[in-house]
Amino acid sequence: MKSVSRLSTGLSVCVAAAMTIGVLASAASPKFYDDDPVAVERNTQDASGVRPSEIDLQVDLAYNVFASPGDRDVNVRAKNINTIDQVPDSSWYSNRLGHVSLTADAVARGVDTTDGPVPGPWTLTASKSDGVTPGFTITDQSGQRWFLKFDPPGHRGMATGTEVVVTKLMWALGYNVAENHIAFMHREQIVVADNARFTPVIGNSRRMQLADVDALLKRAEPEPDGSYRVIASKALEGMPLGGFRFYDTRPDDPNDIVPHEHRRELRGYGVFAAWLNHVDAKAINSLDTLVSENGRSVVRHHLLDFGSALGSGGVAPSQYWEGREYLIETDQITRQILGLGFLFPSWHRIDFYEAPAIGRLPRDNTRFQPERWKPRIPNQAFLRARPDDQFWAAERLAMITDEILRAVVRTGRFNDPESESFLVSALGERRDAIVQAYLTNVNPVVTPAMDDSGTLTFHNAATDRGVAAAPGGYRARWLTFDNTTLETHLIAETAAAVSRMPAPAGIPTLSRSIMKIEVSATGAPYPSWDAPVDLYFRRFDREWRLIGLERMPDGREIQAERR
Repeated sequence: MKSVSRLSTGLSVCVAAAMTIGVLASAASPKFYDDDPVAVERNTQDASGVRPSEIDLQVDLAYNVFASPGDRDVNVRAKNINTIDQVPDSSWYSNRLGHVSLTADAVARGVDTTDGPVPGPWTLTASKSDGVTPGFTITDQSGQRWFLKFDPPGHRGMATGTEVVVTKLMWALGYNVAENHIAFMHREQIVVADNARFTPVIGNSRRMQLADVDALLKRAEPEPDGSYRVIASKALEGMPLGGFRFYDTRPDDPNDIVPHEHRRELRGYGVFAAWLNHVDAKAINSLDTLVSENGRSVVRHHLLDFGSALGSGGVAPSQYWEGREYLIETDQITRQILGLGFLFPSWHRIDFYEAPAIGRLPRDNTRFQPERWKPRIPNQAFLRARPDDQFWAAERLAMITDEILRAVVRTGRFNDPESESFLVSALGERRDAIVQAYLTNVNPVVTPAMDDSGTLTFHNAATDRGVAAAPGGYRARWLTFDNTTLETHLIAETAAAVSRMPAPAGIPTLSRSIMKIEVSATGAPYPSWDAPVDLYFRRFDREWRLIGLERMPDGREIQAERR
């Protein structure tokens, strides 16, 4: 018994020592570093060991519907944001809106660096024979590879125009996308490559022949001049690696260290997908490529295939239930069984606008409820989105003006003025509904600044966008902040009727001093505005710089606050 007692005592001492070391190490770690806020998330490791890995659609579907993979905690703050609550530029995302003035013409041009495939003979190297419409891989006269897809018969412009429009909007919102163009293919310009293979519905793979091309084109609808309208998607730079999942990390990529469900740009993608009714936002509609960057190999992450968005379902108009239910709704099935088939989902009562050129969308989008929107299958990043992630996305979406929408919709070349006008209105109404819902759901203090004297100014994103009335006023708690111990010391509490507050007496003047200011609203139209936004400013000589902003901390630090 003595030896057991001695062992237990020894273990207790070791555990206590380890805990003490952990606490000391934690206390010794500063909250802010000299390079905060970080503007660029850099790839520091060489990823040349990454190998292609395809995602199985059926396995991915089963995991997302029945297993809920990824971190089970649905209330975790995004882990790739910087200290001022923003998403740094990275191989996933680029801050375009707000950082530079994006004109309507710039968004309409988007990622395009060419005018599409070079005219002349196109060498066909591969084909897709399954599905409603065919697909071809061609190389143009410049040697550039392109992927061609067609509109479904009877819906000229629906899938191809939608792909172009949504691609340009997603580029403006910050994502890596492919260069897409509306093009016209003539049967006589197709040359079949010697190594092109064809697999018929029944039979084995064999060398492709022009007769196979003719058979595939029977499933496409020709233009009056005999050509075929296609979406031409330029092959992405680098070696294709397959798609990425919206949870966990890619195990062979040393730079992929943040679980995908905790990346804010992927959580925010759910808001943008809801806006665009992009119901097919799943893993196989993404693509990682291995590229060279600053002398090392790194993985770049792209979003692809937006043909099932807006009113298009890709191979047919969007289904009535899409955007309102998952492909498999176990609860809905149960309700239908218990109701003997007499319980109808809410989408049965929606009035839809329908046109061959753009497909099917609700006619009245002023009543759009983004929080109730659903893709075809559950997306784990979308499900982890918190109000602060949705606020971030809504801020960016608010920068997409009606002028931008009109310019981008024109690039879809739907050739149906009435439908194009409706599409612009629908996108504007859905944008406004999202801005209304998500800019008001958290404390909307943005763009804080302190002048040399310490006077604090900021904006209210919700009132500036006209989606909420101004609060009765604002209050602030001014505290000194120790960057090593994380201790705070309350200096004063102030209040103002507007978003401008002179500093109280006693704020520090020494260089590298840090102030923490907790700002909340009084008499606010939304209870969520009562929760403070934590602002951190560091003194640099005679200048105060913002180094921290926390809209929804995971948990406020335990601070020794001395009054």
